Amino acid sequence: MSIESTAENCLSKMSVEEKIGQCLTYWWRGAMITPSVVETITRLHCGGLRVEPYRTESGVEGYYGLDLKVKNFERPQGYYKITESHFQASLPNYNITASEYARRLNRLKEIAMNRPSGAPLHICTDFEGDFSHDFAFDGMNLYPPAMGLKATGSAQTAYDVGYAIGKQLADIGINMLHSPVCDVNLNPKNPEINIRAFADSPGQVSTYAAQLTRGIVDARVIATAKHFPGRGDSAVDAHKELPVLDVTRERLDAIELYPYKAQIEAGVPAIMTAHNVYPALDDSGLPATLSHKILIDILRNEMGFKGLITSDAMGMGAIVNKWGVPVASAMAINAGCDLILLKFEDELRSQTFFEIKRWVDDGRISMETLDARVRNVLTMKAEFGMFENGGRVNVDQASATLKDPKFINLAKDVAEKSVMIMRDRKSILPLSTGKKVLIVEQLLQDKTVPRNSYYHQHSFNEAMLDQSLNVINADTSFSATDEEIDIILNAAHQADAVVMTNYFWRVRKENNTKLFAQIKATGKPVVVVTNNPFEMGAGPEVDTAICTFSVTPQSLKAAAAVIYGKLTPTAQWPLDTIELKK
Repeated sequence: MSIESTAENCLSKMSVEEKIGQCLTYWWRGAMITPSVVETITRLHCGGLRVEPYRTESGVEGYYGLDLKVKNFERPQGYYKITESHFQASLPNYNITASEYARRLNRLKEIAMNRPSGAPLHICTDFEGDFSHDFAFDGMNLYPPAMGLKATGSAQTAYDVGYAIGKQLADIGINMLHSPVCDVNLNPKNPEINIRAFADSPGQVSTYAAQLTRGIVDARVIATAKHFPGRGDSAVDAHKELPVLDVTRERLDAIELYPYKAQIEAGVPAIMTAHNVYPALDDSGLPATLSHKILIDILRNEMGFKGLITSDAMGMGAIVNKWGVPVASAMAINAGCDLILLKFEDELRSQTFFEIKRWVDDGRISMETLDARVRNVLTMKAEFGMFENGGRVNVDQASATLKDPKFINLAKDVAEKSVMIMRDRKSILPLSTGKKVLIVEQLLQDKTVPRNSYYHQHSFNEAMLDQSLNVINADTSFSATDEEIDIILNAAHQADAVVMTNYFWRVRKENNTKLFAQIKATGKPVVVVTNNPFEMGAGPEVDTAICTFSVTPQSLKAAAAVIYGKLTPTAQWPLDTIELKK
């Protein structure tokens, strides 16, 4: 049966409720198969799951600190809630092997296959690099983010990493990635995109993003270019408020839209929308996610995109603060989104489903529109083989793939090629093992670190210990407390030099910049290791700075090797219009 026939056959078997559900991607955190996740499949008929196994499933947390619940929601006839889980939202998941997680995904896929239409589940995740790696267990090989790949100077590396990520995840049973980031980062103060972008040049972004896409797709995973029409030039985080990019259409064509034109020409399977207003494209004040002019008139008709359109997470402040998730989700389907990304695990799931159904029932969403959206979803699933055994995988292969030497060696090689010495004004590098060094490592958020021998809270300390035992080991919170600062300053008096991390993470308002200033005031030489080349990672007051573009284990090992002169960095400054501060 052809791809088109497979999609049409499935569509013809669907009830209205199943069609609505097929347009929805719900969140599944953790790895326990609970009634809650099962009922998103059987009662809300979801098309897919966005998985984050590193933390527990929970119906008691908002998204990025926002309370998403719609108060005074008018329940239509036939409304029902599905079961919620009430685990602590901040609790990390237990370590799980790739093969065991694949087995559990297979079980959920089988549940989906037993629905009347037999529509398979798509399983999607984030895996951009640095802090973004939603499955890091079982020795998963982790890689730098887009800007780190660009720093290697090799577009082939972007392909190799795309294939490695895609293959490892595909063998676990994940068949859709929300990558690559195609935003052109023109603004060094951008808190949201930042090192997630390849570069500040649309041509370079196009080249590297195309290679990453090709690698992901060659691994038989759906690549998703984001965030259309472009989120690089902003000092506002859409997770918190609605950004506006008020520039001319000519500027948008030359910068923001340029990489997407290249992606469409290269056949990217899916595109994710931006929660951003573009007055030159739509003067209504609607963000791209809710704009028919941007998604249909421009992306579909003008630019000729034939693939799948998915929204970004609808729980961001840019959407919630003005429209609320249920109404905005219905608006997004009308605007042109085939899939709606819903990252919450409480009653809002039912509210969103039934609000969309309300719009279908009263004709605000026509059946023709709904069928068109579902057809696009099913066509993509057919193209990527999800109708074949429901997308289930050989669970024994999942863990074995992670041990493939070519993926292990690639992670080490890319980390070493992306680390760079940003500045060393007083020429204190490399450090001698004869000098006693105080190591100060920020503790990463516990639920994002798998806590195994491959990747744990003290991975940088461990990497430094591999180079020298003439050290004092220490850690702090992501932003050191006053008590921690006192301990560190006392320890600094016993050391000849200090090596500290100062990572930037967009979900945290502060890092260790305050601690750095106090250590520097002691007169001790200080080496700052950061994942971020802009001022939020290592401002001009830092005399010696090493940028890894990544907090993952191999990148931290590469930084330690550079500090002690065991590795000579070859990375290139990845940006053209934004200068490296020497």
